[in-house]
Amino acid sequence: MNKLSINQRQVTSDKSFFEETELPISILDDFKSAASETEYEVAANTRRVYRSSFNIFTQYCQHHGLSNLPADPRSVISFIGHQKEQVHQKTGTQFSKQTITTRLAAIRFYHIQAGFHSPTEHPLVIRVMRGLSRNKHRVTTGYDQQPIMYDELELLLQTIDKQGQELTRARDKAIIQLGFQGGFRRSELAEIQVNHVNFLRKKLKVRLAYSKSNQQGHKEWKDLPESELFSAFGAVKHWLEVSQLTQGHLFRSLSRDGQRLRPYSVANKTSVDIDDNPLQVNRGFLRGDDIYQMIKKYCGKAGLSPEFYGAHSLRSGCVTQLHENDKDHLYIMARTGHTDPRSLRHYLKPKD
Repeated sequence: MNKLSINQRQVTSDKSFFEETELPISILDDFKSAASETEYEVAANTRRVYRSSFNIFTQYCQHHGLSNLPADPRSVISFIGHQKEQVHQKTGTQFSKQTITTRLAAIRFYHIQAGFHSPTEHPLVIRVMRGLSRNKHRVTTGYDQQPIMYDELELLLQTIDKQGQELTRARDKAIIQLGFQGGFRRSELAEIQVNHVNFLRKKLKVRLAYSKSNQQGHKEWKDLPESELFSAFGAVKHWLEVSQLTQGHLFRSLSRDGQRLRPYSVANKTSVDIDDNPLQVNRGFLRGDDIYQMIKKYCGKAGLSPEFYGAHSLRSGCVTQLHENDKDHLYIMARTGHTDPRSLRHYLKPKD
């Protein structure tokens, strides 16, 4: 028994995993079905960010004749040195540690996907990043998005009321008020389905199928009291009434004139052509970036600098306003979905 265990460890250290040279045709469909689930391992937005970041690393490696996959830890350290000296064209500031960390996360992701050890976990790389985080002489962007609270929210809603089309007004007010009261991320707002929304006697109950802190699809609900100032209860109900939506994504794309909903469809993975392309396409509903651009537009029209306000300002404002309303941390965490009280420190602004 002990001898068998030792042999197993030796095989594992030599070849990591045992692999059949050929799989029987009878199990190929089962294998492909299971393997297809890796598409959902990382959120679509995160996957796009990783792809962009890894392309930047790849271009750096190609320029200097380095291997990008697998990459040498010294190549990664050199890449960090290059990135930390880069300057944002708009702000004139150096890339933040968070930007560089995202680049490294992409390198790690693609190495693991390809079955390689990640060079980002080398002790020297870790030491460099630790030093970077403590370097007080670098000039990086020094502000966060400001919270949208009651005063700013009122300005936004007044601006939306100036829109000529009822559909546009109803949809955009529902997005703004729901995003604020529920402390939603823009990606979460975009994914809400009609059947995730329930109107109870004195509150709006919204199911959150997935979130940044809940990527396994555990049951998660937000209870939003109708009695709160700027409650989303009436705004969401009005949007459903004027749009006549009964299923699918809650927030839809509108025609250019704002008179009607655009055609809506969601691709079905089981419906593909002979080249394995989906027969349907995702269309007719808002993405997170659409919501981001919409909020920036209204902030500009309302006199709130788009440089300091954005979609994240709704989530930040929710936390800060609840704090101003003397709600405790547990209440705020239940609203926003935070799992660690320390995470709230980034959002909470001191009371006047």
